[in-house]
Amino acid sequence: MENEKDIVESLLRAAGRRAEPPQEVHRQVFAAASAAFREKSARRRQGRWVAFAAAAAVLMLAVAAVLQWTTPADDRGVLARVERSVGGVEQATGDEWQAIDGSRASLGPGARLRTLAHGRAALTLAGGESLRLAGDTEVMLDAPGRIYVQRGTVYVDSGARAAAARLEIVTPAGTARDLGTQFELQVDGAALRLRVREGIVAIDHGGQSHTGSAGEQIAIGPLGGVSRERIAPDSPAWEWAESIAPAPDMDGKPANLLIAWVARETGRRLRYESPFIEQRAATVILHGNIRNLAPLAALEAMLATTDLECVLQGDTMEIRTRDFVTHDP
Repeated sequence: MENEKDIVESLLRAAGRRAEPPQEVHRQVFAAASAAFREKSARRRQGRWVAFAAAAAVLMLAVAAVLQWTTPADDRGVLARVERSVGGVEQATGDEWQAIDGSRASLGPGARLRTLAHGRAALTLAGGESLRLAGDTEVMLDAPGRIYVQRGTVYVDSGARAAAARLEIVTPAGTARDLGTQFELQVDGAALRLRVREGIVAIDHGGQSHTGSAGEQIAIGPLGGVSRERIAPDSPAWEWAESIAPAPDMDGKPANLLIAWVARETGRRLRYESPFIEQRAATVILHGNIRNLAPLAALEAMLATTDLECVLQGDTMEIRTRDFVTHDP
C-alpha cells in the first residue's frame, strides 16, 4: 500500500490545478443554451412541460460541455493496448490484482500493470511506441508520453517519432527521457541501470543529468555513483525483449518488410548478398502467421518456403539465395 500511496501522491503533484475553460468556449456554450431555452419557451402553447424538459436537457448538455474542459482529455482516452503476454501478467482493480483478460486489452490513465517472476508483456502506447515489461515489473500509465515504473525492467522502442512525442519514464530513483530510440531501463529501489540500444536517452537522478547513447550502459548506484560500460546492440541481454516483441501481420506482405523488422528487433545490421537479392526480397510474398514466434524464428519459418535464406555473421544478418541440393536419379 505504501508504494501505491507514493505513486498516487507523485501523480497529484505532477497534475497540478485543472485548467479553466477558455472564455470564448464558455460564452459559446452559455449562448447556445440560452437560445435553446428561449426557443422552447416560445412554444409553450404546445405544452409547458415539454418545453421545460427540453430546455433543462439543453442546459445539462451545456454543463457537460464545460465540465469536459475541466477534465483532461487523457482521462477519456486509451493510453495503451496489451499486444502480448506470457506467464503471469496482472492488472490492478482497486486494491486487488487480477490476471489480464487476454491480448488487446485497453488500458487508460491510472492503469497499473505488473508481471510476476516469469511473466512478460508487450504494450503498444497511444503514440505508437512499443513498451515491454520483463518479469517482476510494476508500472502505472499516467498520461500520453508518461509512464511510472515502480520496480523492475522495461524496454522501449519509440521508432521514428516526432520530438514533440518524446516518452518520459518516471521511477523512484530518477526520470528517463527518450530522445527517439530503443532502450532498457531497470529500477531497483534508489538504483538505476540504463541500456541504450539505439539513439539517445537522457536520465535525471538526484539533480544530476546523464546522457546515454547507442551501445552504452549506465549504472547509477543508490548513493549516486555512476559507471559506464559498452553493450552491443545484438547482445544476448536484449533477448528477453525480443522474445515478447509483437510480430507484424506478414500474411500477403513482401519478405523485405519482415527482414527489416527482424534486423531492427535483433539489433543486427542488414546486408543483402547483391542488389538482385534485395530486389527479389521485395517481390517475394509471404503467407502464414508468426504472431507468437521470436524474430529470428519467425524469419526462418517464413523464408523456409522461399528461395531466400538468412545467414548470421557476427552482428550482421545477410540475405542470400538458398542453395538447393539436387540428386541424380
